[in-house]
Amino acid sequence: MNIVFKQAEAKDLDLIVKTYKDVINSTFTTWDENYPSKELVQEDIEKKTLYILKSEDDIVAVSYLGENENEDENWKYKLEHPLGIARICVSPKYQGKGFGKLILQNLIRLAKEKKADGLHFHVAILNKVAIKMYLSCGFENCGQGASNYGYDYYKFEMKF
Repeated sequence: MNIVFKQAEAKDLDLIVKTYKDVINSTFTTWDENYPSKELVQEDIEKKTLYILKSEDDIVAVSYLGENENEDENWKYKLEHPLGIARICVSPKYQGKGFGKLILQNLIRLAKEKKADGLHFHVAILNKVAIKMYLSCGFENCGQGASNYGYDYYKFEMKF
């Protein structure tokens, strides 16, 4: 199987939205039918902040990499130019095969190329599989918070 990491394009929109919906309908997530919305995915694509792992005509994994959406928080590291990761998912049919780790490795590499000095993101405390993967990729669990959406999360960071 030939897997490519690339910036998402407008032609990928419907497949990306379908991938998010498949995750919402079949695996643990704090997302729902309103988030992530098609409009948000389209905005991420237009801003060139959405990245995918793609296999021929199928989306394997998706993630936002861009301005840190949670920068106003009290983070462990005082970074000058952090980037944020958000809306990361692996299609249910590709889960458990290392693709989550693969997209994260590519995001880390890309963030360094963009001269970021680290990464920040949230993960729901109940998302045990994702937490294990993030720790195995070198991220650090730097505390807990509560969202406005009814779940608690951990703050994950990586300093370059």
